[in-house]
Amino acid sequence: MNIAYRFIADAMLGRLARWLRIMGFDTLYFRKIDDSEIIRIAKQEQRIILTRDTELSKSKKVNHAILIHSNHYQEQLKEILLFLKKCPFQLSQLSCRCVNCNGELVLTDKKLILNDTPEYIFLHKNYFLRCANCSKVFWHGSQKEIINKTIEKICQELKN
Repeated sequence: MNIAYRFIADAMLGRLARWLRIMGFDTLYFRKIDDSEIIRIAKQEQRIILTRDTELSKSKKVNHAILIHSNHYQEQLKEILLFLKKCPFQLSQLSCRCVNCNGELVLTDKKLILNDTPEYIFLHKNYFLRCANCSKVFWHGSQKEIINKTIEKICQELKN
């Protein structure tokens, strides 16, 4: 869905990185990383740098960066979507990236996750995703509804 946009977020944008992953964007994030390493990875993997650091965003070594102005993740998401000039999300297509490691989430057979989920979840849910990278298991619960409402709100505000 969002293959054309690949990001690397600096250490100040962890929450934004998680939300971009939820929205399906391939987004790298490291808690501790210096600017030269961000630039190297961005160039090597053709990623857009997301930063709150004015100097990094204007560096001549940087091919492409988005300077994020807001401190709040919802406003940060709006900044990204305004930059991309779209809100390209259908809520049914969300959650294709692991929020922890950025790996791709794949639909997995319920029988294969018996030992990886709480018993109540296993008995009451039928739709499970597993991260192809870290093997974490995800399912749609009350948190999914909150995520959907947040993204709907952001997209609606962008339309107005």
